[in-house]
Parts: sequence; structure tokens; C-alpha cells
Amino acid sequence: MFSFAFSSLFAQNDTDESDETAKYREFDFWAGEWEVYKTGTKDIVGFSAVETIIDGFAIQESYRSSKSKYNGRSINKYNSVTGQWEQYWVDNTGLTLYLKGRKVENQMILQNMLETDEGTLGNRITWTNHKNGTVQQVWEQSSDGGESWSKIFDGTYKKKKDKKAKKSKN
Repeated sequence: MFSFAFSSLFAQNDTDESDETAKYREFDFWAGEWEVYKTGTKDIVGFSAVETIIDGFAIQESYRSSKSKYNGRSINKYNSVTGQWEQYWVDNTGLTLYLKGRKVENQMILQNMLETDEGTLGNRITWTNHKNGTVQQVWEQSSDGGESWSKIFDGTYKKKKDKKAKKSKN
């Protein structure tokens, strides 16, 4: 079984750009060096470095808060077997999230539902690719199995300004 999975992996990588390979690029709009603002304000809440890795077949985010020692990382990839995007997030509070979902128009929507003793808890994170070059990330949680959602984070990612370019203009 291992040799079949390994050989089919190589077969995928030896092909030209196809519709399937293009799926791996759907989240590239998030790649970049970002300042993260509380949406609708001039308040910077964090910094995020998002890069494509593994020859463009995955995306890695490194996030750090501008207001505390909070930081975390995610690995994101398209799973061609399930036809879904997956994110694995870990942070320095001990939080681990495993989310799955799809790109719908200009949004990447990933979520999970977890059965607990208290009921079905859910997380849903939506990244919206805006025409002005910003990316808005909204994180919502549900404690009633997805019947209702509460927003716990709403951040707008704006590309970091190049300090060298700014100095040369002056």
C-alpha cells in the first residue's frame, strides 16, 4: 500500500499544470508579509508571514500578536483525495485546530465540528480576498452545532509597506 501511495504521489508531481494542480494555488491570495488590523480600525493587532512552501503545494502562516506574547502557526494544503482544503493550526496557548473546507468565489471557508460533553462545538474561519489587495479573516465559533455563530476575531490583512521603497521616495 505504501508503494502505491508513494508512486501515485510522484505521478501527480510529474504532470503539467492542470485543473487539479491549480486547486493547490487557490489560497495563494493569502501569501505575503502582512500587518493585521482590527477590521474597520487603524489598530494593528498582529503580524503575519504567509508563504507558499513545498513547491507551492502548501501554505504556511506564522502569526504573532502586536499586543501580547501570543503567536501561532498553520500549515494549509489542498487534499486531492477529499477535494477539500485543510488547515492545521497550533499556538502558544495549547490550542490546536484542524479545519476543512473549500474556496467559494473570493473566499476560503474552513471549519470543524467537535463532539464534546457540552455538545457540538464548531469553528469557522473565512478569508475574503478583496479587490484592493487586502484579505479579511473572520473567525466564528458555535456552541450549538452550527445553528448560530459568534464572531471572535475580525482582522484585515494589509501588505507590509516596504521601508526601503518608502525611504527612496523621500
